[in-house]
Amino acid sequence: MEANATSGYANEQEHAGASARVLAYLIDSVVLFCFSIVFLLAAGLVLFLDSDQGRDQISDAEAWAFVGIMTAMVPSWLLAGWAMYVRMGQTVGQYVMGLRVQNEDGTSPRARRLLLYLLALHPLLFHPLFCGVWFLFAYVGISLADSGALFIMGLMLGLLSLLAPLVGVVFMLSDPKRRTIHDRLAGLRVQRLQ
Repeated sequence: MEANATSGYANEQEHAGASARVLAYLIDSVVLFCFSIVFLLAAGLVLFLDSDQGRDQISDAEAWAFVGIMTAMVPSWLLAGWAMYVRMGQTVGQYVMGLRVQNEDGTSPRARRLLLYLLALHPLLFHPLFCGVWFLFAYVGISLADSGALFIMGLMLGLLSLLAPLVGVVFMLSDPKRRTIHDRLAGLRVQRLQ
């Protein structure tokens, strides 16, 4: 009896439209920008204090500390986004737009599936704002560590951050249910709340 109620509930809700999803993404991008400012201020403060308030040359260790703090922004954002999805089923932008992430049958997804949802080229984790972090990581990896592997990894993640939102829009516009690549890979859908 509960299964019928659940499937009836899923059928009553409509899939989120492209414009609502794009607006939610833009709102979440503003939240991400504010989130990233905190890390940029912390990293800049470390450089400022360690270089005797800008009087000394920055050492390799200080440059790596800056890159480490900026790179820590990505897993921190992943955990924050994952916690929002697990707790509320939506991001700030989706809340404002009246959207929620659900399983195909209309039930709430489990935490593991939500983690897959974020890691599967989700444009909030692979955001153009992060491409600068990854390109900085690649530059420091090749110039300070002389590591081709770090350079390639940073370059690839930076390119993915540039391309993921575009790939998501192409998938969304070509699907009648407005699903993106991360929706399909995780078996989830974004629904408009009634």
